Amino acid sequence: MQDYQFLAVMCCVLLMQTWCWATAVATSSTLNDFSASVKIGAILDFNSPIGSFARKTIELAVQDVNNAHLLNATQLELEMYDSGSNPVQGAASAVELVKGGVVAVVGPQSSAVSQFAAYIGKEATVPFISFGATDPNLSETQYPYFIRVAPSDVLQMQAVAAFVGNYGWKEVVMFHMDDDYGTNGASKLSDSLQRKGSKIVDKVAFVPWVEKDGIDKELSMLTNRQTRIFIVHTQSDVGFLILQEAYYLNMMTSGYVWIVTDLVTTDLGSLQFDPKVQLYTQGVVGVRRYIRHSQELHNFVVSWKRSYPHLSLDLYVNQNNAYGLYAYDAVWTAARAISSYLNDEHEINFIKPPEKPTQSGGRSELAQMPIFQGGKTMRGYILNTSFVGASGVVKFDETGDLADAAFEYTNMVGRSLHVVGYWWANNSGVSLKLPPSTELSILDSAPDEEFFLAHDGKPETSTNMSIIWPGGDALTPRGWVLPKNGRPIKIGVPRKAGYTELVQVTINSDNTTTYTGFCIQVFEAALKYLPYAVPYTYEMFGDGLTTPEYSLLVQKLAHQEYDGVVGDVAILADRLRIVDFTQPFLESGLVVLAPVKNKRENNPWAFLRPFKAQLWITVLLSFIFTGSVIWILEHKVNEEFRGPPRTQLVTVLTFIFSTLFFSQREDTRSFLVEQLAPTIQGLETLIQSNLPIGYQDGSFVRDYLIALHVSPSRLKPLSSREKYHRALDLGPGRGGVAAIVDELPYIELFRQSNCKHYSIVGQEFTKSGWGFAFPRGSDITADLSQAILKMSQTGELQHIKDYWFKDTVCEEATNNSEAESLQLDLKSFWGLFLISAIASVVCVLLHLICLVKDYRNQLTMQQEATVLVRDGGSLQHIRKFLAYIDKSDSAQHENQMYSSNSFLNNRLSSLDDSSVKSISSPFGEGRTKAHT
Repeated sequence: MQDYQFLAVMCCVLLMQTWCWATAVATSSTLNDFSASVKIGAILDFNSPIGSFARKTIELAVQDVNNAHLLNATQLELEMYDSGSNPVQGAASAVELVKGGVVAVVGPQSSAVSQFAAYIGKEATVPFISFGATDPNLSETQYPYFIRVAPSDVLQMQAVAAFVGNYGWKEVVMFHMDDDYGTNGASKLSDSLQRKGSKIVDKVAFVPWVEKDGIDKELSMLTNRQTRIFIVHTQSDVGFLILQEAYYLNMMTSGYVWIVTDLVTTDLGSLQFDPKVQLYTQGVVGVRRYIRHSQELHNFVVSWKRSYPHLSLDLYVNQNNAYGLYAYDAVWTAARAISSYLNDEHEINFIKPPEKPTQSGGRSELAQMPIFQGGKTMRGYILNTSFVGASGVVKFDETGDLADAAFEYTNMVGRSLHVVGYWWANNSGVSLKLPPSTELSILDSAPDEEFFLAHDGKPETSTNMSIIWPGGDALTPRGWVLPKNGRPIKIGVPRKAGYTELVQVTINSDNTTTYTGFCIQVFEAALKYLPYAVPYTYEMFGDGLTTPEYSLLVQKLAHQEYDGVVGDVAILADRLRIVDFTQPFLESGLVVLAPVKNKRENNPWAFLRPFKAQLWITVLLSFIFTGSVIWILEHKVNEEFRGPPRTQLVTVLTFIFSTLFFSQREDTRSFLVEQLAPTIQGLETLIQSNLPIGYQDGSFVRDYLIALHVSPSRLKPLSSREKYHRALDLGPGRGGVAAIVDELPYIELFRQSNCKHYSIVGQEFTKSGWGFAFPRGSDITADLSQAILKMSQTGELQHIKDYWFKDTVCEEATNNSEAESLQLDLKSFWGLFLISAIASVVCVLLHLICLVKDYRNQLTMQQEATVLVRDGGSLQHIRKFLAYIDKSDSAQHENQMYSSNSFLNNRLSSLDDSSVKSISSPFGEGRTKAHT
């Protein structure tokens, strides 16, 4: 910033010394000759490739405007100044143009010059229409009269970031100019890369006069870094010097990626390109503005060939200089605005600025610059201008920036650039198809996502562009390698007391250390899938007597004490906040392990355990009730339910127990004894039981259970399988634990030798997995994740697991895991008892109805069998009915037959006696006596 202040002061001094001969501007002047011509200015670097081409396109544009009579009878005049890419010289040129009465200025060409010219335009209210300044900060509101037809570097850096994100590269190194153009461009690229999940790890700034030695020094230091993605955002001469020195340092070989922005790309594709540069630019990827083949571009080429027949121009093949087309369209933009200004009958007037005190520089040439009175109106006409020009759609937003732009990716192969892909504004993906047609309506329409294979910075699949990379490789570089002179990465390995099948650290007699186990074998197998060698060394963490704190191990990795961690490390949310994990190589989750009682233990009352006491009482009462119903139904028709009361009671009880144990021919041993299970059926009941809980020492399980409001006093750390077995065997009553909460892989290893005595109860919870941990942003994380996926697909990962996790077949334990751990209570069967009771009651009622009916029929027949029957009352009827119920059907049948015979005999006898006595006594005395 101090340099710019110094330049500003020098600008004032030079202006005062150089322009002391200039003619002062009148207090108020009206250019009456504007009816014949209107003057515009241009500021550019005549000697640069861009400036040289832009100078001709500006002159051509003025000629075409006048030939088209866009301003009717008014001619457009042009006055050009050479800035030489010097901010002071450019500012002086801007002052001269304003003093000369221009109504608009095409330029400046560079961002550095534009910083000064924009302030001059603000003071003189003269619009500056730049065709080459791309500094993002020029869009700020402090430059209201600065407008540009060249796209801002905000869009270009989004295109670069999309290219980097397309290939999944995470880290890049950026070279940029040590000025506002380079610094602000690097800042915008950093923002765009961050949205893609990438970052700039190094920024190297160069001054315009940098020499080879300075570049060699910076490049040599970068060879020691692992990043191999380099982005060059500099002036073309500095950019080519960087590429040349990189070639001599063998940084243009296989594995490297070089991306250059538009300034270098433009010169790289120019016809004046030095053939010697081909040697050190092979495989370079360039980003530049996409120019569609349109009728307007065709008209420009025709006009160019007519005006410059001796200069070849093949824009259709190389599109070698888009900045020249920007300059051409900038003139047309100014001309269209001037036409609208004049058609609305506005006058072109310049007024003298307000006087300033002498001590404030009031006598300087800068203080006495005239002010364009219609500048604000002219600016409004420019911002409202929209048309399709030679470079594409020209339309501005409220800040004066180009509202839309498309870019293309080029690849230097042989002697020319080859277009390999596209990117355009309002979208974030990389496309192999051409951008949408350049119509004005496209600016107001929604993005056409059909063209893209990637959206919102999250590519579904990377776009496969046909690129030949440095070194002649067609395969996409990885973007990073381990430096040759770098140290091996240090891998932390937990040394624990138990579960050596997972990680085992052995110190040999020769003081060497051997690392084996499931996790170690998976890690070393995954490294073989990487296309590059990874030197590494193991370093144990822990003493082997106790299990170390895994959270502390992860924290040490985050603090860069380790370069990676390999072991049985669970992937947890709080750990993911500080480190990166690979794809899980083993699924895991917390489970509850509880002891199982001996299914054949010699307990005489074991058969009572399946049911609670309340249910046993209900079952017993139900059986008694059901037996009573059966006795009622069978007593009259089944001889086995008759006899003395003691015999009938034995019969009923025998039937009840035979129904219980043999009616369905079920194996009662399976139902009453063999279906016993642990008293804990899951995590919920374990937490509510207030029983002691075991967990693996050093595990995250302790914090997890405490978070579930489990008292720390209930938690007991256990470090080995032997302690697991002892704690479960003792139980909560003798200083042990009721159950153990641990990750599933540990439990599987534990049950290999104890499956008959312990089982997993409840469901697995807190699904997670084990992965290898690395620092945040490490590229090896993604590579190892891909390797683990390949191992899973090929079956190698499963083979390794089968070797260390030997599947022990334990049929009894498998069956036991299906057993219910709860005793059954009345609530589970009250519906069944209700149905049984209703059915029994209905049967008894129907049976009683039938008995009553039969009893009434029999009583009627008995009454008819006797001549006179005296009613003995209700008590006598009840006794007779109960006697009738107790009497068997066979006895009743005999009584019925006897009663029927007696009835017939009595009737016959009665008839005989009545006949005899009727003859002797006409009054029927014999009948009366017989009845008596």
